[in-house]
Amino acid sequence: MSRFRNLTALRHFSTKQRTFKEIKIPVPWGHVAGKWWEPYDKRPILTLHGWQDSCGSFDRLVPLLKDDVGIVAIDLPGHGYSSRLPPGMFYNNMNYPIIIQHIANYLEWPKISLMGHSLGAISSFIYTIIFPENVDFLICIDGVKPLYMKNNGPRMALGIQELLKYDELGRSKEEPPSYPLEVIKKRMAALNTQSISIDHCHHILNRNIAPSKADPDKYYFTRDPRLKARFIFNWAQKDMLEGAYRVICPMLMIKFTESGYYEDKQNFYELLDALKKTSKDAQYHYVDGSHHTHLNNPESVKDLINNFLETYNIEDRKIGGIKSDIIC
Repeated sequence: MSRFRNLTALRHFSTKQRTFKEIKIPVPWGHVAGKWWEPYDKRPILTLHGWQDSCGSFDRLVPLLKDDVGIVAIDLPGHGYSSRLPPGMFYNNMNYPIIIQHIANYLEWPKISLMGHSLGAISSFIYTIIFPENVDFLICIDGVKPLYMKNNGPRMALGIQELLKYDELGRSKEEPPSYPLEVIKKRMAALNTQSISIDHCHHILNRNIAPSKADPDKYYFTRDPRLKARFIFNWAQKDMLEGAYRVICPMLMIKFTESGYYEDKQNFYELLDALKKTSKDAQYHYVDGSHHTHLNNPESVKDLINNFLETYNIEDRKIGGIKSDIIC
């Protein structure tokens, strides 16, 4: 439910004639929360958000997409309303492909359709190269391959130290620092070279903050502080290229022009060349805008996604609809 006191708390919500239900899918350490956008009686597209975001990242895009297939947008572990990983564990790129398989097993999906943004797109791609036969199509929004960092040893050392620091912080019983809502919005809007419009950042913040018990006019972040520790795993370029040759499903890749590559961009284009040789259809499109353009200006990507779905949403979806025990 909404943590903003000035917003209506709803578990079943409707916007632009499309409704969703709040869900919680059980996992061994707690639950994965999210929104199941109608229809509810068919296998949906599993949708993953970016680093330190929430499933609200897709609130403005989903109502613009074809309504004959459902969307399950989840909060990744430690984000939004989902459970944190147990103390002492760390977050890495392999957590999220495992989450995908947990969800597919619980909901008994015979196939998996994937869509992701940034970290969510990377995680979906990793899942696809591990289980290529499971995925019927993949949509990647401003992210595909995990980053390759040269001389990664010192970076890993820093990451471990950060993890230990934030793990201790996460176990603290003290309330985290709190701020006025407008300050939080401005801080969030300033990230990633002002990637998120201040007018739309509440879609992500709604599930990531809570009102302070000490000061009712302030809010604090509820996401797991361990998420701030840098990833310590590295993915060699040769391993990514080998993985790309395993991808057989059609892919739609959208790159926002104001967003960087965060590594040698030639690594990505080598991967794209490999995907074009093996994928049934590896589509790649540039769209003007920042890293969160799918949230700021969803109209700019809806036609690309809907046209892709028109062509490749062809698998039977009768098995894999919503289960009553996951509805909040």
